[in-house]
Amino acid sequence: MEKSNIAVISALITCCLLFPVVAAQETGDGAAAQITVSGVDINPGIFFEGDTGIITIEVVNNGPESVAIRRATMYDSDISVISSSYDTTTTVGAGNRMQFTFTVKADVPPGIYYPSFSLDFRDAGYLRYPVQIRVENDPLAISVLDKPDTFSAGRKDRIDITVGNPRDNPVGSVIVYFRGKSVEPAPSSYFIGTLNPDQAQKISFNITPGEPTNLDIVVDYKNGVNPHSAVTTLPVAFGESKKQAEPILSNIIVEYKDGKYTLTGDVTNAGLEVANSVVLSAGDGAEPVNPYREYVVGSLQPDDFASFEITFLSENTAQVQVIVNYRDEDGNPSVRTTPVVIPPKTSAKENSPGVSTSIIAVILISAAVIGGAIWYSWKKR
Repeated sequence: MEKSNIAVISALITCCLLFPVVAAQETGDGAAAQITVSGVDINPGIFFEGDTGIITIEVVNNGPESVAIRRATMYDSDISVISSSYDTTTTVGAGNRMQFTFTVKADVPPGIYYPSFSLDFRDAGYLRYPVQIRVENDPLAISVLDKPDTFSAGRKDRIDITVGNPRDNPVGSVIVYFRGKSVEPAPSSYFIGTLNPDQAQKISFNITPGEPTNLDIVVDYKNGVNPHSAVTTLPVAFGESKKQAEPILSNIIVEYKDGKYTLTGDVTNAGLEVANSVVLSAGDGAEPVNPYREYVVGSLQPDDFASFEITFLSENTAQVQVIVNYRDEDGNPSVRTTPVVIPPKTSAKENSPGVSTSIIAVILISAAVIGGAIWYSWKKR
């Protein structure tokens, strides 16, 4: 009888000792189950291969009790986790939130990866949450919209480009600048700032090359905290532009009178651009003299023309160069020369005092004929 009572009492003590433990375990599991991941922030949103970034995990306690956290970590067999784990025990209160930040490096080829976030509870099990990371190597795109078909030394020309972001995440600190020997860009650089996905920015700039070269258009930008660059090269080749103004001389007449040559004619702009500050003068083989040492035409639109007149002296030469100086819309100077044949002074029209020899000869012949007729009529009588 006593032995049976002792057995019953032992069983009761055992139950009292075991039941609180089981109840506590169930309570811990229930509270931990209320911890969920409420947000994930990845910066940059999409990595380049080799980029370093930051992953921030936010958890929230949706239950009525506090939950003790023993350890928080992130791990992956491909993505390198640079930062250390959270190994200090902490507590998330009821209804509270807590963030965990990890630094990772995407030293992997382009693709999609899933590093795992792990949250170990002190009084229960653990929480596992995979985080998606995308790795893509698409750089910013540089497109040349408009440029001259050719360049000239000392001439300022305009170039239009666009810088576009083909990525699915924004990039920041975008700045455009130019590299090249003797190009003199204006402006020297252009700050864009942030480019959102599928956004493009148009930029116009001028260059004044001093020699044929290659122009590098460089775009520096940041993907998160990681610096990157995109470059496109534009050849700067010298030649004659197909669109520039082209003054052509026509209807040329050269006369010699009053001891000097007078050259008249028309100048026509046969090009596709306006010719400004058009001035004509005599060049090699001639010495400009008054009253028209130079002739100012002014502005000539495409297919427009104007008459001109210049005066000069010339000795022992059969032709002279007529010089046309003009400027384009940006003020760049250009020169075009045209050779013009001039007649000898003996055959040129020249005004001189008295009666010319030919007129005198005609008068003498006429007088002889008239005199012969009179003499013949007298003799017949």
